[in-house]
Amino acid sequence: MELVLVRVASLIAIAFVYMLFDIFNKRNIPSVFAYASLAYGVVLTLLYLNAASISISLLIAAVVLGAGYAVYRAGMLGAGDVLEFAALSLILPFQSLPIAANIPQLGLPFIVSLFIDSGIAALIAVPLYYIPLASKVLKRPISSLASRRDAIKAMLVGAVYLVFLGFLAINVGTGLVGVIIVCVIAFGSFTVVLFERPITMSMVRYLTFRDFEEGDIIAWNLMKQGQISRIRKRVPGFDRLVTKKLIAELKRKRVKEKVPVYKNAIPLAAPIFIGVVLSVLLGNVILLLLPHL
Repeated sequence: MELVLVRVASLIAIAFVYMLFDIFNKRNIPSVFAYASLAYGVVLTLLYLNAASISISLLIAAVVLGAGYAVYRAGMLGAGDVLEFAALSLILPFQSLPIAANIPQLGLPFIVSLFIDSGIAALIAVPLYYIPLASKVLKRPISSLASRRDAIKAMLVGAVYLVFLGFLAINVGTGLVGVIIVCVIAFGSFTVVLFERPITMSMVRYLTFRDFEEGDIIAWNLMKQGQISRIRKRVPGFDRLVTKKLIAELKRKRVKEKVPVYKNAIPLAAPIFIGVVLSVLLGNVILLLLPHL
């Protein structure tokens, strides 16, 4: 029991420190801390003193690292976020019951709950933070930047959630808590889809390669296909993720075009921390939709 408390306390403390670095250190997680948290997670895994438990924990972390690296190379996640997820999965690979809810977790690894709960937290945090910011940065009502196509897509998303909620109410018997959860997720999804363009515009700065930093992510959704194709003809390796090799190649080919780069993207460690707290207290939030469990 004491070791379980150490795991939970470590989980929250390390996620909190990641969040502090992400917010106050310009989204830069020191490599020393990232790898130290990973090593600490390995130590806690070894303390299971059970070959099967150790093997499963290491396998889960390996899958997280492998999948995370692929997402990182695709320019959709930072390297620090990948290492954080892997470290947290090693610190607490399994969760039988959350602290504040008597809901079995169906034998799923803790990292599954963390992915889902962090995703929900991010879905809520993005519009709450970026819509006021977009209005301030762009100096115009963001409603003027939402096209008819965006509105149609958002309404379709809302309709899907409405049908899903009806299915849960009729066939599953979801209670008030489940209805609130679905409505909150639906609101976040609807808002992000409707205001995707102004939200993205408030996250980026237009830069030349001289201002690129390794690990930057280029906002391809704000670039015209013609510009992407034009740069790729000169630099075949041009991609969403900025690497040292790409910067060197852009410099060698003397590419001077400005491109949108995410410089004010959401510090993902913040919703991850919220996800950790939710997962520890309530487990996988989606399971709250299933009252019969």
